[in-house]
Amino acid sequence: MTASAQLPLVDPEFRFVEHRPEKLHAYARGLLQHLRRIRAGSKAEGYPIATIKAAAVWLIESYAEAGVAPAPEAALLIGEIMRPNRDASTLPVRRSSEAAYLAAIEFEARHRPDPTGKEPSVAKRYAVAKYVLGLLKGKNTSQKTAEAIVRGWRSLRHYRQNVALQRPAAHRVKI
Repeated sequence: MTASAQLPLVDPEFRFVEHRPEKLHAYARGLLQHLRRIRAGSKAEGYPIATIKAAAVWLIESYAEAGVAPAPEAALLIGEIMRPNRDASTLPVRRSSEAAYLAAIEFEARHRPDPTGKEPSVAKRYAVAKYVLGLLKGKNTSQKTAEAIVRGWRSLRHYRQNVALQRPAAHRVKI
């Protein structure tokens, strides 16, 4: 048996209420199929992309009100509407510096924590910068520039937490 697909009613003056999971899942499938047909070149037939977006918002609200987990098609629908950048990064550094940033975290994690707590490890800034210098993308990046970059990284909460997280158990600070 194939799962049904339907388009929900959308009216700005009237809020349609639906709590049955099978109907909500059918609406998610219908919206996803219709959006894909439009993007493939078919006509909207009175249900344009703007209406699909409004219906998607209603659908997610309806899932929440019903206390029902959204169907996988609902996630695909939101993904196709939003078209997220799959290469997006949550690291707090530029993409060109990501490899060097992660290498610096690993390098510092191999060293004991700084007993004063001012730095993530006892490793000198010069040593960390020297270690990552080849990974920084600028062809003319100097040692001094690398040290300045490392100084900035060391001030980031994300950097300090990841150094502590990756540190071997023998080097961890007891709290």
